[in-house]
Amino acid sequence: MGLFTQLEKFDQKLTRGYARWGRWVWRTLIVVPVLVVLWNIGQAVWGGPRGGVILEIHSEIDRPILGFSVNGVAGANAFANGGGSTTCCGDVSGDTAEVIWTLSTTRTQYNAGMRLEKRNMTLPLPKREWGEDFLHVHFMPGDKVLLGRSKDSFSPYEDLHNGGYKTRVRQDVKDKIYGTGKMN
Repeated sequence: MGLFTQLEKFDQKLTRGYARWGRWVWRTLIVVPVLVVLWNIGQAVWGGPRGGVILEIHSEIDRPILGFSVNGVAGANAFANGGGSTTCCGDVSGDTAEVIWTLSTTRTQYNAGMRLEKRNMTLPLPKREWGEDFLHVHFMPGDKVLLGRSKDSFSPYEDLHNGGYKTRVRQDVKDKIYGTGKMN
């Protein structure tokens, strides 16, 4: 048996198999990618929140913050009594958050003898809802930290009706300091 004879027999078997199973092969080749696309669309529309969050720092203390992190995701620096700045993007998930921050000094504080201090705190992480891509970290006097999620760069703790350039933490939040954890 020559090579061409074997190829002809193989071709006949392939043609018979295709005549019998061809439509199922094509159906499978069409249905599988369609199901994959539908699955991805379903996850994008109805799935839970995914992806990284944008960390936004808000400092209400009299010392600059040299850097901070939430569950290992590094955030930006902040001036003393400064507004917020953002860092994109990191995966901050879980039930608790470990916040580590480094306090720096202003020139007058340094001349008065203050030096760098590293602090950390563990506190509950607010539940993430669909579209909440911002995690706001407020540093308050007395080593208190507030965590809040929002859909935009406006913190859920800020008083947006004070009319000034800098927003401040609402008085009712300052009174109860919701979401504070314990120092480690």
